[in-house]
Amino acid sequence: MDIVKLINYMENLRYERKLSQEEYLYNIISQRQYYRYRYGESEAPFEVVSKLAERLQIPLLKIITQYSDDSEKGKKLVQQYFNLVISKKSAEAESIFLKINDNNMIDEDSRTLAKLGKILSDYNRRYFSKIELCALLKENMHFKEIMQRNSLHDFELYLLGLLMEYSQPDRDIILEKLIYLFDNKKVLLGGNILYITQAYFWIIKNLGRTNRFKEVILFAQNAIDYCRDEFSYYCLEYFHYYKSLAHQNLEEIECFRDELYNAITICMYYLPEKREKFFSQIQIDLEINPREFYQQFNHRINEKLNC
Repeated sequence: MDIVKLINYMENLRYERKLSQEEYLYNIISQRQYYRYRYGESEAPFEVVSKLAERLQIPLLKIITQYSDDSEKGKKLVQQYFNLVISKKSAEAESIFLKINDNNMIDEDSRTLAKLGKILSDYNRRYFSKIELCALLKENMHFKEIMQRNSLHDFELYLLGLLMEYSQPDRDIILEKLIYLFDNKKVLLGGNILYITQAYFWIIKNLGRTNRFKEVILFAQNAIDYCRDEFSYYCLEYFHYYKSLAHQNLEEIECFRDELYNAITICMYYLPEKREKFFSQIQIDLEINPREFYQQFNHRINEKLNC
């Protein structure tokens, strides 16, 4: 937990509870030392934080719990904004961006993501070219420094995957970097399932672009296993779908059908708009009607069971 942010969160509570700073700090610490804690010049001891919580007349555990909840809400707000930007829903994204600027509980990674979202939003509005976009993304994510590291945490993976989507000249080198990190277990998990699954998605997608179908199958299965371990459905239908396409290209027809069935089955539980979008993609890619395929596959399963 970031003690500096916790101290500043408690400062907001002090203000809301109409307690003067003089009363708040009396017989605990000096105002000068308090400002050192607030600005990160020195770290506040647990004993001091505990006494300040007592002065607020709120149990420290409750403060920490609420602080964590508010931090999670801040992260979700940024992710919602970023998703709207990617979906090119400019008006909705702009309204969320204003809320982000007013939220003092946004962590550093989320603020970086919000900044990159704003850059992408401006690019979508044609404020600058793709070359300028890639230069701005690299500058704000500290691309050179990240590429020199031998291990990365989940958010850094996400940033590299994002750049890979827009910068064709950097695509191959980023892809090999991500593959190396996963293969050699150099990924530091930070508890954000979305970052890891999205990184898997970008790796698999770009392996498919270069016809590396056996690697697509391997990474797709790793991603599927990860989703199951984390009880997550994020991108799961795409992992099965890309795996099915790889099997098709390798002329492994039974495996192709099995994985396509898995992808369609997952989509049956989604909301209609999301399901229909995915079904349309299947129809375009494979010239297969997903519902008819699903029914026929189920019929074959029932026939085998009845034999």
